[in-house]
Amino acid sequence: MENPGGVLTYNQLPKSVITYIDNNKIIGDEEIVAYYDYTITLNNSESVILTDKNIIHYKSGRTEKISLDTIKSISEVEYCYGLCILITSLNNKNMLIEIAPLNGGDLFLQLLEDQRRNGSR
Repeated sequence: MENPGGVLTYNQLPKSVITYIDNNKIIGDEEIVAYYDYTITLNNSESVILTDKNIIHYKSGRTEKISLDTIKSISEVEYCYGLCILITSLNNKNMLIEIAPLNGGDLFLQLLEDQRRNGSR
């Protein structure tokens, strides 16, 4: 299997994921920092992508983005299976990211907080 699943950093992304992201024009002029595929089959149809500019939720052709420089808060949601991260933007747009247990949720949260702290390029 080319895609091992879990949270992947850019250097770990299989070519199939990069091709899918490019073909579906999910990201613009930005670099991927971390990627997580929600699907059991790892078919890329629902994923969350952290770039150097945005946090992106992609599901079956629909792309939701929050710019890193407009994030008001990042918090962990209690009583969640795995790790759930609630992101709120300055205009009160919310995005909930759910990462299954043992799939690198802590790494994704750390990278998200680091990117927010460092600011977008």
